[in-house]
Amino acid sequence: MRRNYEALFGAFYERYFDFKSEKMSDAEALVCTSDAYFGVQRRGEMEKAVVNIAEGRIYLTHSKIFIKAKEKIVEALSSLDLQKLQLETSPDEYQDILERRDMVLDGIDNIPIDYSPYTRWYYYEMEKEVRNYFGVIINDIKNVSELVDNLMERFERDCTNTSSENIVVKTTIAELLIRHGIKENEQFVKIKSELEQFDINDVGEQLTEDEKADLSIRIKEVLSK
Repeated sequence: MRRNYEALFGAFYERYFDFKSEKMSDAEALVCTSDAYFGVQRRGEMEKAVVNIAEGRIYLTHSKIFIKAKEKIVEALSSLDLQKLQLETSPDEYQDILERRDMVLDGIDNIPIDYSPYTRWYYYEMEKEVRNYFGVIINDIKNVSELVDNLMERFERDCTNTSSENIVVKTTIAELLIRHGIKENEQFVKIKSELEQFDINDVGEQLTEDEKADLSIRIKEVLSK
């Protein structure tokens, strides 16, 4: 059983990072991975335990956790049939599962809750992703129009996903262009026009009140330059 037990953990993590490599956010990649393993966890108590522990451990590295995901993981790990689990695992595996389960259950309570129903990049993660990508291409692409088009193409999917992702991407791109003296580009003019028309209330629960306040300040600073 040892090989299957370890392989399931490894396969779950590998699938998560495969989704991440497709430029998904942490949250979206994990939701997709969880969906892919929905059937697996119904095969037995070992599978149920491993899949939910693996999902929970990844959430421990995230900045937030979806409320429904937290409820699902806590329910699954709290309701494990320990007698069945003992029959399906070796003594070492059984003890290891209990220790990992307790670690997830203890740690998951310390993660801020996300009540929004939308799977998306979170505020600071989205900003960091845009800045990191800009840093990668700024030295390779000298043509201003090509640079901006590349940026817009990279984050096109995110901008059509949720209003919060869209406005964070656009605000961060505008800040970067201003910092590098690129303000005459047609795309920059379009972004600035969109920021002028943006209503912070449109993001709803996708951002916290602190994030909304920070974003509002950043937008005002962009529009003043």
